[in-house]
Parts: sequence; structure tokens; C-alpha cells
Amino acid sequence: METIERKPRSRENTRSGILGTAKTIARREGWQAVSIRKIADAIEYSAPIVYEYFDSKDVLLNEIRNEGFRFLHQEYERILKLYRDPEKRLYEISLIQWEFAQQQPEIYQVMYNLDGAYCTLPVGQSDAMKEVSDTVCEIIFSFIPKAKESIQRLYFEWWSISHGMIVLSMFLKDQQPLDKSEQIYREAMRRFVRGLR
Repeated sequence: METIERKPRSRENTRSGILGTAKTIARREGWQAVSIRKIADAIEYSAPIVYEYFDSKDVLLNEIRNEGFRFLHQEYERILKLYRDPEKRLYEISLIQWEFAQQQPEIYQVMYNLDGAYCTLPVGQSDAMKEVSDTVCEIIFSFIPKAKESIQRLYFEWWSISHGMIVLSMFLKDQQPLDKSEQIYREAMRRFVRGLR
């Protein structure tokens, strides 16, 4: 029985190792430097072994993208359990988005095809992303129940402010200190959330 269980566990460890190595290379050298060959060399496997797990770089990037959205969804669900006030929920979710992008920039880049992390698989079709956007829309709806079209518009505004400021903070990191960008982000998100009352 032990031998039977060890094989799937070993496959999962190899798969996790491939994903972890891709992120490490991206963190050090940027996503343009990530290739199946480079990953294989780093983990001392042949490229065909890596292709057994991910048959293209796009498939690998899509898995990393979904990993990021799953993490955010899990964190959003934690916030929903912690706070009952919709204003507090939306503000805290905004902060999670910011912190995640700063702590895991290489994953955030893949999630939104930034900085050379281009994945041809469409992000909008990801179930993991849909769960994240549904959670935010649900919180917005809890402020004042509105028509679906209005909720989508407010979600678009929230996401534009949050994502736009995060991306700008990444681009301007050498020109504006991160703590200054974070302060501006927090103030903007507070204003947006208060405006929903």
C-alpha cells in the first residue's frame, strides 16, 4: 500500500517542484528567461519529463495564474468570515490584493500577463478568476442591492482602481517609494468603499 501511495505523492512533488522552479527563475531573471529547458536544467530532469507534467509553457503559466487566483479566493473567503461589515470586507480584500502583488509579484505578473509573463490562454475564462470576481461583486451587492449591470460597473471601477494602482506601483518602484504608493492606494480604496454607501 505504501508503494502505491508514494508514486502519486512523488508525481505531485515533482509537479510542485517544476512550478516552484519556474517562479524562482522568474523572480531572479524575469518571465522572459523562463523556459521548459531552463526549468528542466534547474531541477536536473530532461525536458521530456517536464513536458509530461506541462505540455507547454502556456499550460505551466496558466497553472501558476490559477494558483494565484485560488490563493486570493481563499483569502477573500477568510475576510468574509472575519468581518460582517461590507465596507470593512471590501477594504480588507483590497489590501489583500495589494499585499499579494507586493509579496508575490511574479505570480501577479502571470495572472495579468504583465512584464513578459505572457500566457496565450485567456485569463477571463479562468474559473479561479471568476470565483474571485464573484466574491467582490457579492460584497458590492451587499452595500445596496442593485441591478446586475450596476454591480458589474462598480466591480469594474473597483478592479480598475486596485489593479491599476498596483501595476503603476510596480512600474514606478524606482521613482516612488513603495510605502508612498501603498499610502495612496489605501486612501483611494477607502474613498471608493465609502462612496458605495
